[in-house]
Amino acid sequence: MRLTEEQRRLIRDTVACALGPQARVCLFGSRLDDARRGGDIDLLVEVPAPLSDRLRRELELGARLERQLGGRRIDLLLLDPATPRQPVHEAALAHGVPL
Repeated sequence: MRLTEEQRRLIRDTVACALGPQARVCLFGSRLDDARRGGDIDLLVEVPAPLSDRLRRELELGARLERQLGGRRIDLLLLDPATPRQPVHEAALAHGVPL
């Protein structure tokens, strides 16, 4: 995993502040491969309750994480029970690593 412990802590804390302590964060994609370099940070955040303003919260959280991680590009998927599951969600859930 190509995230430092400090980066993982920052991501967990930021997500908990924005969406509550029940939000689950998983890293997926190229950052899981220690042999690769660069690349964005792919995150799936899963919350247990439906969000009426899911898209706005997803965009705001992604922007906040990018700022706090020094401009590192973040690809964020926010999944709640009302979100129709897409193949990218299933892949992230199957192969992602909880932070």
